[in-house]
Amino acid sequence: MYTMPMILPLDGSGRVYVLQDKNGQVVGSGSREVCERLLRLIGMGLSPAAENTPAAQASNVRAVITI
Repeated sequence: MYTMPMILPLDGSGRVYVLQDKNGQVVGSGSREVCERLLRLIGMGLSPAAENTPAAQASNVRAVITI
């Protein structure tokens, strides 16, 4: 069992790599640079969009007018 995500070569020439998560599941594949960027994103974690975006104000004037 894996203890941390790993980047492994997928072919003999070493031009294509695969990124596996800590459970051994393939997360993505591509060049070494692509796998390193994906690994960095996994390490940072993703916060929910609701926490990062400010509350939108109603810009529709008709929504304010009662009929």
